[in-house]
Amino acid sequence: MARACLVAVGAVLLDAHAGAHASPACGGAVGFSSDNVYRGISLTDGRPSALADAHCSFGDGWVAGAGFASVHLAGRSRNAQLGAYLDRRWQIDDDWSAKLGIVHYDAFRHGREDGLRYDEVNAVLGYRGSWRATIAWSPNATDMYFGGSGKTHRTAWAETTFHRALVDRLSLDVGLGIARPGGRGERSYRYGSIGASYGIGDVYLYASRIWTDSVAWSYAYLGQEFIATLPSQARWVGSVVWTF
Repeated sequence: MARACLVAVGAVLLDAHAGAHASPACGGAVGFSSDNVYRGISLTDGRPSALADAHCSFGDGWVAGAGFASVHLAGRSRNAQLGAYLDRRWQIDDDWSAKLGIVHYDAFRHGREDGLRYDEVNAVLGYRGSWRATIAWSPNATDMYFGGSGKTHRTAWAETTFHRALVDRLSLDVGLGIARPGGRGERSYRYGSIGASYGIGDVYLYASRIWTDSVAWSYAYLGQEFIATLPSQARWVGSVVWTF
């Protein structure tokens, strides 16, 4: 999926530090992206976004971190989405790894319900750092993508990503996911991406083509039911991230 989100950037850094479970180790990143696309939805309405992440590993496979990404939802003032996460990671054998994590998202500026504040539980299974499958679930997500009524409900996501080193520090990244909102009238939608990344020292450059399926939801008005649909779309997103 898009690298231009605080949790995705954190995941990249945590993979890089996967072997450092025995002793405390800290790291982080700051970056800039042409768009903040998270699970197929732009959180900046197509505008650029800044992001940052910091985390520390401790104990046997525990990682705690926090980050932010600037957001600019359509029709609303600029804001920032904050995130704090705690992960437990396992290296199952030489090939397989796994992770269980919890995340709390919040908004820097609190206004009316905007979908930026919710909790999430996720589970990840990875193979040799090249393939990853993720399942995530939220008990209190809101329908910011579907009209912003602010009603909370359960939402689930399933994703798979593939990472392949090509030449030198040039890599190929491919992802596909599906979101299943649990709000009344909301429909599932799919999203995917294909792109390349390149490392120069501690700086990473990303270029991705991100596709989002048509997004639809139904609603009642004056006793009649209507269906609203946003057409499918594809966009290019570029990012630069400095890790430390």
